[in-house]
Amino acid sequence: MTPQQAQAALDAAENELQEARGLIAALAAFINNPANNPTFCRALAQHVGLPAPRTENPPHV
Repeated sequence: MTPQQAQAALDAAENELQEARGLIAALAAFINNPANNPTFCRALAQHVGLPAPRTENPPHV
């Protein structure tokens, strides 16, 4: 593999990694959106290996 080929492969891998990070961020945002079904979000998070959704207790008034 020439240095140019290695650089092209590295650039392609970095692009794929950036794309994967974006998808994970979007998925995490969906999982943590309180408007979504919490049971579904918990199951989805577990299935894809992300932390369970944050649960926020409403303030006691």
